Amino acid sequence: MSAGVTMVIASGSREDVIRDVLSGREVGTVFPARESHLRVRKSWLAFGKRLAGEIIVDDGCATAMRENGSSVLAAGVTALDGEFRAGNTVRVMTRDQQEIARGIVNYDADTLQKLLGHKTEDFHQLVEVNGPAEVIHRDNMVLMA
Repeated sequence: MSAGVTMVIASGSREDVIRDVLSGREVGTVFPARESHLRVRKSWLAFGKRLAGEIIVDDGCATAMRENGSSVLAAGVTALDGEFRAGNTVRVMTRDQQEIARGIVNYDADTLQKLLGHKTEDFHQLVEVNGPAEVIHRDNMVLMA
C-alpha cells in the first residue's frame, strides 16, 4: 500500500475470486493505496533503478532544474560518464560532483556525446537520430538535493 498499490485480501479457495476482484465486485477486504502514482514513480527512479552512468550539467542547467523543475537539455550538458543506453537511469551531477537528480535518459552515451552543449534545433545536423528535445524529461527525473 505504501508503494502505491491497492491490496485485496480474499479467499483463494473461492472460484473466480481474482476475476471478481478485478471486475470491482465486493470480495474480501480492500486496502487502498496510500501514495500517488507520481510520488511512487519518483521514489522508484531515485532508489529502485540501477544507475548506468552520469551526466554533468552546467550551473545554468542545475539552477533551472532546482528552481523551475526544468528538464535536462543538451545545451546544459557539459560531460558524461558511462556506457548507457536510451532508457537507462543516470545520475545528474554538477561540475563540483554534487548529485542533483536521477532520471531516465533519452539518448545513448555515444549520441549524447555528439549533442553536448548544442541546442535542440541543431540535433538534425549532428546525428541521424530524430529524438526528443530533452536529454531527460522532467517527468522522468527526480531531484535529489
